[in-house]
Amino acid sequence: MAVDNTFEISYGGTAVGGASDTYQLDGPYIIEKGWRTFRLTFEVVVVASDAATLRSLSETLERDFRKRDKTLVIDTGSTVWTYTNNDDYFNPLATIVKSGDPEKDRGLSRSYLVTIEAELPSDGASDRGLLEIKSNVSFAASRQKTVTITGIYTATSSSSDSEANYLANADGECASILSGIDGSATFELVEEDYDFDRNTANTVFMRQYVELLFNQSASSLDDSSIKDHQVRFTDLSQHPADSRDGIQRLRRVVGAYDCSLDIDNETDLKSVFENKVRPHIIATFRNNFSPVTFCIETRSINYDETAKRMSVSLQFLYQKDGGEAVVEITQSMAYREQRVIDYTPTHDRDTESSFYADLGWSSIERIWTRTVVLLGSENPQRRISGVPRYNEAGDFDPIGGKSIEGRQQVNSSGWNIISNTSQAQPRWIGDPTSEDQLEMTVLTETVVERYNDAPGRSSGGGPISGNG
Repeated sequence: MAVDNTFEISYGGTAVGGASDTYQLDGPYIIEKGWRTFRLTFEVVVVASDAATLRSLSETLERDFRKRDKTLVIDTGSTVWTYTNNDDYFNPLATIVKSGDPEKDRGLSRSYLVTIEAELPSDGASDRGLLEIKSNVSFAASRQKTVTITGIYTATSSSSDSEANYLANADGECASILSGIDGSATFELVEEDYDFDRNTANTVFMRQYVELLFNQSASSLDDSSIKDHQVRFTDLSQHPADSRDGIQRLRRVVGAYDCSLDIDNETDLKSVFENKVRPHIIATFRNNFSPVTFCIETRSINYDETAKRMSVSLQFLYQKDGGEAVVEITQSMAYREQRVIDYTPTHDRDTESSFYADLGWSSIERIWTRTVVLLGSENPQRRISGVPRYNEAGDFDPIGGKSIEGRQQVNSSGWNIISNTSQAQPRWIGDPTSEDQLEMTVLTETVVERYNDAPGRSSGGGPISGNG
C-alpha cells in the first residue's frame, strides 16, 4: 500500500518517511538545540511483505543510521533544512535503537528510535569561532606574573576550520586578556599547545605567558629573536691571607645566560650570541659591579642546535673601585746563622778527643722573600751598586723602587744588603679576540742582609733586634 507522506528525513542519502512505504515515520520528530549541541530524535517503523524482506530492510536501516559525518536533510514538504557536516553542524553521529514497542513490533513490522547528535559552531558575530576561554594568573615570590589561558575554537564553515580560526584570532584575544590583567606589563609567550579533532571542528588550546622583568638583549625588554631567557650573576670573590693589610684582590664574577630562539624570526645561535647576548651580559656586568678595569677570563658556550637553545657562561676578572695597583702580596723573613769554632788539640794522655774550643767567626743573615702581583707593568728592583748599601731591606722598597744614589756607604755596625734577586714576569689575562686584556706583573724578590759588629764593639751577648 502506497504511503503519501510529505514529511521525510534523509541521513547520508538514506531516506525515511515521504513516499516510502517500507520506512515510515511514526509521529513527530524532536529537535533539541543548545549553544553547542544539536539533537534530532524520531521513530521509524519498518514494514515488509515477508520476513526475509523485513530482515533485509531492518539491517540496512541499522547500518545506515549508525554512521557519522553525514549530511542530514529534514523535508516537511514546505520547508527543507539541510545540515552539511563541517558547514552547518560538526561531528554528527547517528544511533539507532530497536524500541521494542509491542504495538508496532509485529510479524512484518519493527519499530526503531533514531537519534542524530552533533555539535554546532560558535557562530556569534564577534566570536570568530571562540567557544569558550579561561584565564589563570599565578604569582612567583617576586610577584612576577605567569598567565595561563585555555580555550576552545570551533570551525565556522568548511573554509574556516577550528585550527584556522585559532591561528587567526588567538593572538588578539590573548593580548586583550593580558592587557586587562596588567596593561603596564610586558608578557612573553613561553609555551603553547593545541589539538584538534578528526574533522578539525574543535581546537582546544593552552597558552602560557610570563611577565618579563629584565631585558632580553641590551636594547630590548622583549627581543623578537629570544624566548624564555634567564640571566644570573654569581660572585666568586675570594679573600685569602695576604702579607699586608688593605690589599684588594681582583674579583671574579660569572655571568650566565640561557635562552631559546624563536625560529620564526631567527635560527643562527652564534649570531644571536655575538650580536645580542654577549653585549648584554657585558653591559649588565658593568652596571651591576662598576669595574675600574676588567677582562673576560673564561667563557663557556653551549649551542643546542636540535632545540635551538643556548647556554652561556662568561667569567669576568675585574678590579673593584678603590683598589690599588698591588692586588696580591706574599712576604716572609728568615734568619740564617752560621758560626766557626776554633778547636786547638791537646796531648791529653787520657783521651784523644780533647780540644781547646775558642770563639771563631760567625755570620748572621736575614733573608726576605716576597711575591707581589700588581696591575700594569713593573721593572725588577735594583738595591746594590758598587758599594754595599747600608739601609735595611725591612718591608722592601715600595713598588717603583728608590734611587740608590747617595746611599753607597757601608754600615760598619748593623745590617747591609749583600744579595738581591728581583724578577718581573709580565702577564696578560683575558680573551685577546673580543675584549681588552688586563696587563699584570708578577714581581718575585729575594733580598739577603748580613749583620756586622764594628771592631772593638761587644754585643754583650744580647739578641740582635729585627731592625739591626
